[in-house]
Amino acid sequence: MYPYRFKIILIIFALLFIGITVRLFQLQIIEGDKYKGISNSRRIDTSLLETTRGSIFDRNGRVLAMDQHIFDVSVQYKYLLYCYSTHSNKTISRITDLKIHNQTKKSCIECHENQDVWLKRLSGLLEIPQTKLLSNVKQVVERVERLKQNVEQRSGREIRIKEETEYHTVVSDVAWEKVIQIEVKQDHFPGIRITPKPKRVYPEQESASHILGYMGKLNKDEWKEYSNNWNNFLLASSSTGAETSTLLYEGYAENDMIGRTGVEAHYENELRGMRGKRFEEITCKNNQIEKIILERPSVAGNNLYLTIDSQIQAYAEKSLGANMGTIIVMDPWTGEILAMANNPRFNPNILNENFGELIKQPSKPFLNRAIQGTLPPGSIFKIITAIATLSANHINDDTVFECHGYTKYKNIILKCWSGTGHGLVTIRDAIAYSCNVFFFETAKILGGESLYALAKEFGIGEKTGIDLPYEKDGNLPKRITAPSTMNIAIGQGNLLTTPLQMVRVYAAIANGGTLVQPHVLLKITNSQEEVIRTFTSENKQKISIQPAILEIIRTSLQNVIVYGTGKDRGLDVYRVAGKTGTAETRRQNDNHAWFAGYAPYDNPRYCFVILVEHTPKHGADIACPIARELLSYLFPEINQAS
Repeated sequence: MYPYRFKIILIIFALLFIGITVRLFQLQIIEGDKYKGISNSRRIDTSLLETTRGSIFDRNGRVLAMDQHIFDVSVQYKYLLYCYSTHSNKTISRITDLKIHNQTKKSCIECHENQDVWLKRLSGLLEIPQTKLLSNVKQVVERVERLKQNVEQRSGREIRIKEETEYHTVVSDVAWEKVIQIEVKQDHFPGIRITPKPKRVYPEQESASHILGYMGKLNKDEWKEYSNNWNNFLLASSSTGAETSTLLYEGYAENDMIGRTGVEAHYENELRGMRGKRFEEITCKNNQIEKIILERPSVAGNNLYLTIDSQIQAYAEKSLGANMGTIIVMDPWTGEILAMANNPRFNPNILNENFGELIKQPSKPFLNRAIQGTLPPGSIFKIITAIATLSANHINDDTVFECHGYTKYKNIILKCWSGTGHGLVTIRDAIAYSCNVFFFETAKILGGESLYALAKEFGIGEKTGIDLPYEKDGNLPKRITAPSTMNIAIGQGNLLTTPLQMVRVYAAIANGGTLVQPHVLLKITNSQEEVIRTFTSENKQKISIQPAILEIIRTSLQNVIVYGTGKDRGLDVYRVAGKTGTAETRRQNDNHAWFAGYAPYDNPRYCFVILVEHTPKHGADIACPIARELLSYLFPEINQAS
C-alpha cells in the first residue's frame, strides 16, 4: 500500500520537474530574443511617494504646526540639459565631442526645437524671467553632470545614471491656479510635471517658536548618518523577527527636511512618517510609464499634543512685551509646561529668508532662554539657603541677625541691597525683605558643603530632563571658599541656573517637596487619532523637607507680597506666594530681574518664573508688574469679582 503511494508522489514530482524544465527552455532558448528585445526597450523604475509629517497641537487641540501640500514644477532632465547647452556659454564635453554632433550642419536649436518650448511658455505663465529659470537649470545640470562624472570615474566606463532620467524641480510653491493651467494644457508644456510636496506651516507665526522649533535641510554628512541609522534600524528589526514591511519604505533622502530645534527635533522619529515606493515599468524610448507594478503607500507621521495652552502662551508673550527674557508657567503637581515665552523670538514660516541675518544678531533670537539661558538667580535662590540652614538646625524661627546694611568677613565687606539696613531680622523677615546680611551670616555658619548638597537635591546644576533639545545644566560650584559661599547664598557669584531649574524649585515648595519632571508632551496619536502613548514621568524625586520648615518658607513667600519687596504690586488679590530677585552683572545699571512663585498659595494651580535680562530695574520694579499682567489672565474670575 505505502510503496504504491510513494510511486504516485514520485511520478507527480517528476512531471512537475519536467514541466518547469520545458518552460524554462522555451523562455530562455526558443523565445529568448523576444524577451531580450522587451528588456532592452523597457525598464523598471522606482519612484518615491512623499509622506505627510505629523501635526503638532496644543493641549486643547489648536494647530501649532502642520503640513500643507504645495506644488513644484519639475522638468525632465533632457530638456534641462538642452537649455543649459544652448542658453549658456558653457558646454557639456560629453555631448559636443559626439561624432554625430560634429557631423551635423544644423544648430542645436534646429535639431531640438521643441525642447526649448517649455522655457518660454513657463516663463510667461508664471511671470518669472527666463534668466531666473535658467539660473535654476544651471544648478541642476551642473550637479547632475558632476555626479555622473564621479560615477563614471569610479567605474571606468560610461554610465547613464538615474538622475538623467528623472524630473528636477525648477520652480517651487506654484499657485494652484497656475498648476491647473499647466495640467489642463499638458501638450503646451512638454517635459514638465507637477510634483506635490509637503510644506511645514506654523499658523501661530512667532508664538511658541522656541518650543516648536524649525525645520532644516540635511547636509551631506548628516544624510549619511541618518541613512546609516535607518539601515541599522532595518537590520535590528529583521534580526529580532520584527515586521519586515519597512523594507518597502525609504529612509532619509539627501536634502530632506528634518527638525532642527524644539519638539520638531526631539520628536523627529515620531513626526516624520515613512515614504512609500512605487515600482513602474517605463518604456525607454519616450520615458513613459507603461504600468505600475507595485505600490506601497506612504505612512503619515504621528501627531503630537503638547501640554502648552496656546492662549496662556500668547498672553505670556504679550506680558513679556519687548523685554529680553522669558516667562515659564508650569503645573506644580504634574510638571506640565503651560507656557514658555521667550523674547526675542523668530518666525519659522519665513526662517529661510532671514536666517543669515537673525543668527548674527547679538540678542540671540534662536536661544531658548528658558532652558539655555544660564544666569545667576539672585535672591530667588535664598529659599534654598534658608531650607539648608533650618534643616541643619543652625538657626530656627526665632533666630535674629542684625542688619546695618553690611557685614564683614575678615577684611572683606559684604553689602546688603539696603544701605541703611533692616535692623533685627528673623528668617521670615529676611525672605520677605530679601535681606542679604541675614543670609551672609547664615552662610558663615552653614558652610559650602551643606548648601551644595541641598542645592543639588533641588536639581541646581543639572539638566531637568525636559523633552526639548540643547538644555543647559548651569553651574553649581562644589569647592568654594567662605566668601564665595556667602555670595552663592544670595544667588550670586559663580552660581548659574536656568529659569526652568528655578521654576521647578518653587513648584517643589508649592506641592510639598516633590521635584517634578518638566515636560511639553501630553500624548502622541497616529493619523487615525488613536492614542499611541501618553507622557509618563520617570524622574519625580521627593525632597526631604520637614513640614515645619516648609511652613516657614511658604509663609515667608506670602509675606513678600503682603509687606515685603513685592508689596503694592497688585499681586495680593491673586493670593500669590513668591520671591523677587535682582542679579548683578558687574556692569553699572545692568541687572537680571527675577520673580518666581505660585498661586493661589493655599491651593497652587500655577507655578511661574519671570526673568528680564539686562535691565537697569530690579525684580520688584519690572518682573512683578509683568507677573500681575500674566495673573490677570490666569485668574479672570478674580478680575471680574474685583
